[in-house]
Amino acid sequence: MKKFTLLFLLISLVACTSAENTTDITDTTSSSTTVTTNVEENTTTTLENTEVVESYVYDKEKMSPFTGLELSPEIWLKRPRRVIAFKIDNNFNARPQSGLQEADSVMEILVEGGMTRFLAFYLDKTSSYVGPIRSARPTDPTLIRPYGGVLVVSGATAGLIPTIRDLGVPVLEEVSAPTMFRILDRVAPHNLYADTELVREYIDQKGFLFNQDVNPIFSFGNNQSSWSTGANRVTLKYSDFTTVIWKFDNEEYNRFIIDGYSSEDEAVAHNFITRDGYSDILKSPTVVVIQGPLYNDEATTLPSVLTVGVGPLTIFHDGNYVEGTWRRNDITDPFEFLDTNQNKIEVPPSKQWIHLLPLNGEIIIADN
Repeated sequence: MKKFTLLFLLISLVACTSAENTTDITDTTSSSTTVTTNVEENTTTTLENTEVVESYVYDKEKMSPFTGLELSPEIWLKRPRRVIAFKIDNNFNARPQSGLQEADSVMEILVEGGMTRFLAFYLDKTSSYVGPIRSARPTDPTLIRPYGGVLVVSGATAGLIPTIRDLGVPVLEEVSAPTMFRILDRVAPHNLYADTELVREYIDQKGFLFNQDVNPIFSFGNNQSSWSTGANRVTLKYSDFTTVIWKFDNEEYNRFIIDGYSSEDEAVAHNFITRDGYSDILKSPTVVVIQGPLYNDEATTLPSVLTVGVGPLTIFHDGNYVEGTWRRNDITDPFEFLDTNQNKIEVPPSKQWIHLLPLNGEIIIADN
């Protein structure tokens, strides 16, 4: 009789503990979907860690600091190489752009007029046709500095280039052909293009400082067990004039855009075009959204996004997403990504499209 009573009490205790844990998990999931995004009801569930997570160790010698993926020997044996970042136009007169699909990584940043521009990073990848190249903005050096990269631009607002150089980021402005060249079927200022390898040669000849110690700007890994489902369509609203929509096609996210300055009222495919005329939609396996306060740069009065401090973070991959925060103490530091439980977020090894979205920007997540 005593054995039966003890067994009954033990079973009751386990049942109560299990019920309490279930309640805690439900509350945590509910709060995590309302921090920074508007999520359609009944479309998201938290992924369960039912599989053993494959171990991941970043190999600095053989992996890309931009994607976290292993490179072929014919690529990594060519190192050391420079990181070069091209400032790419996103005015509707500049589309379709060239070279974004070939870059190691792309960052998208708000500029004046509610429009955005891109930073296309190249380390192991190359392109003979990158553009249109436009002028620098104050947020650029804060994103290039951790990589020790060189910023390639058409120019900048008076006084900005010296400020960028003072922050430790070398700048290459427009030079003559064949390194950089103006194409005839675009109207200035949307017609400046470049060849990445000729730019490298030019920079080497001019004796720019060379940083061989290139590290990832955030952590890569395969642990996505705390992610939620239901992110097959992601809408990012930068302003009344620029809305980006990513649609998942079972492999990658396809990019669409609504531009308040163009004649199109609906979202249209955002394409790239190669030098020989081939065109297709821009894609990315992973979309990272870093949100920061919007401010006007003191020297130039240009709108800028703060990338030092703490702010909201949302990452999308494979139709799933995770929310959390980013932390960073200085522009020389990498970002630290933490989920709502203060656990480290690992970005899936892959190419990313990284959005620097103002805090007042909108994120809408839908399952279709």
